[in-house]
Amino acid sequence: MGRQTAIDGAHGTGSGSAKRLDPASLPVKFDTTMSAPPAGGAARVAARVYLDRDTAIIKRPLAGLPLTLVVPIHVFLGVAVEIAPGALPGTLNARLFLRHADPALCVTLREADNAEDLADDWAMWGESLKLPLQMCEPDGSISTISDAPGSAFPPQRRRVYALTARRPRFLNRRKTGTRGAAPAVHRGEREIIARS
Repeated sequence: MGRQTAIDGAHGTGSGSAKRLDPASLPVKFDTTMSAPPAGGAARVAARVYLDRDTAIIKRPLAGLPLTLVVPIHVFLGVAVEIAPGALPGTLNARLFLRHADPALCVTLREADNAEDLADDWAMWGESLKLPLQMCEPDGSISTISDAPGSAFPPQRRRVYALTARRPRFLNRRKTGTRGAAPAVHRGEREIIARS
């Protein structure tokens, strides 16, 4: 019997294949294509990606050498959809990807012939990874459709004493002590000590 690991059965197929990645079954491992760095020469390079709710591990070549990058999910700017004209006149190509500030680190999740095929996946990936949904406009601008779910911090339950300058609640129930009368001092008197 083999040892079970976190990624057993997590092998998916990447963009460009008929089978889609399911955001509900993270972690997933898949092959995809990514933009090459400007000095890389090629426009797109093949990459192997391991993706879970916290981390993306990207294995790709850089200048002919294997490169492994570990990118936290919160570094990605959002789950974006980009719609571009297709190869044939009158067709469109839609791409769903994790958008990063560095275009060479944008991870393509799925490609399709129309945007309707990506609509459900787009919302599910945003909810699963807790990233905002974004749309890449044809002029290159980015518009945020919805904020990340669960990104708002919950309200603080207790205020910090240094900020409120008040006594803690349990000390408010106690009364502050008062200084009693000074003890009587008898000078010049003999002390009586009882001895048995």
